[in-house]
Order: sequence, then C-alpha cells, then structure tokens
Amino acid sequence: MIKIYHVDEAVDRVMMGPAKKSRALSKRERDFIAHHEAGHAVLGIKLDNANIVHKVTIIPRGNAGGYALMLPEEEESFLSTKTGLLDRICGLLGGRVSEEIIFNEVSTGAHNDFQKATEIARAMVTEYGMSSLGPIQYEKRSGAVFLGRDYNVDKAFSDTIAFEIDNEVKTIINNQYDRAKEVLKVNLDLVKLIAKYLLEIETLTKEDIYEIVEKGNLGWWEKKKAKQKALGKEIVIEVNSTEESKEISKENDVKEVKKESKTEKVKY
Repeated sequence: MIKIYHVDEAVDRVMMGPAKKSRALSKRERDFIAHHEAGHAVLGIKLDNANIVHKVTIIPRGNAGGYALMLPEEEESFLSTKTGLLDRICGLLGGRVSEEIIFNEVSTGAHNDFQKATEIARAMVTEYGMSSLGPIQYEKRSGAVFLGRDYNVDKAFSDTIAFEIDNEVKTIINNQYDRAKEVLKVNLDLVKLIAKYLLEIETLTKEDIYEIVEKGNLGWWEKKKAKQKALGKEIVIEVNSTEESKEISKENDVKEVKKESKTEKVKY
C-alpha cells in the first residue's frame, strides 16, 4: 500500500536526488547542518511574509547535507510584495546566521542560499523598482529557458549605475542579514530545540515543527522514546524511516485507545 511517506520520498528524490545512505557525516557536520536548517525553519515561522516551512531534514541528498522545504502561500503564488521578498531574503540567510550565532563560525553550506537571496535582491533593484534607485527597469529577461539555461538578461546602463545597483543589492542583503540575526537571537532556544529534534529524528514535517513551537516538545517522538526506554531498547533511526515511524506510532496509539474505550473516537 502506498502511504504518505512513499510520496514524500518520491518528491525528495525528484527535487534533491536519492538519499545518500553511505555518506557518513561527522558529529560536527551534523551539528552545523541541524542548526543551519533550524535557522531557516524559525525564520519561516516568525516572519509574517516568509515562505511556509513544510519540511526540514538533515538527511544528505545530492550535493546538500540537508534542506528546508519552504513554499509560499497558495493565494500569493502569482504576485510578490516588497515586504514578502524581503522576508524571503531574510529567511534564506537564516541558515548562515544560525551557524554564526551558535558556533561563532560559518560553513560553506549557505552558498545556494546566498545565490537565491542575491538573485531576489538584484531583481528588486533592477527589474521591480523596489529600491532607492526608483521605479526604473535596468534589466529585463527575455527568451525562454532551454535545457536548464536561464533567460537572457538585457542590460542597458552605465558603469556608474552598475556601481549603484551593486550598492543597493549589498544594502538589501546586509539589512536582512542583520534582521535575521535579531530574530534568531530572540528565538535562540527554539532554534536549539528544533536542531535537537533534527539530530534525533533527522526529518521534521510542518506539523512537527509547529507542535514544537506551540508545546515545546514533540509528543509522538517523546512517547516513542518513553516506550522504548521502558522496554530497555534503543531507538535506531534509519534514513527515510521517519514518516513510517510516525505512521506506526499513531497506529499503535489508536489500538491502545480502542482497548481502553470502544466508544471514544480519537482523531490524529
């Protein structure tokens, strides 16, 4: 029978590649990746217009040690506001900022985040008229994407304008970096808590993350740990087994409730 975790695995394979089960990460690498992704997750929750966190994982796939799946609200998928774009940039910088705050050190893990953040900031300045340079389009994209190649970008401005554009982009990025740092410092305990669960479980869903935010723990996982401890067993997490573990845990919970009361209906 096909279950939700089978669908999730298929999506992950398409987006990021197959899980690299043989890729051994050091404890320090796992710590960095967990806190990096936790930084993205917290900003996705705390910023009103940031993309919504749907999944966070530290399972290596493709060239990534982990990733946070962030998606926009459905009703806002066609238009982006200036505030929304700034929140997206801020969210993208959350991983690097989290590393800096937690470890007083940074890694190469944020290179793709920087690329995306810079692309958004540059488009705000050169295409969308969302900077102090005014409502002028300095660049425009033409042509069509073919075999993975980007649109052709037409440029028609002087070196002086190019310098001003670079300064505007730099200002946007630096301001959002500082903003991300302020938000994460205020929510540092939440960053550490999400990272803790990532190190234990490796993958957190949107529901998991919001439960951690609201309750300060992850009920299904704590219950499972308590049961295993009572049996004197150690919990071993295998790659891609998290969703299946949740399904089994919930099924067992339902069975236990049915034993206690045949008339009580329980929703999960």
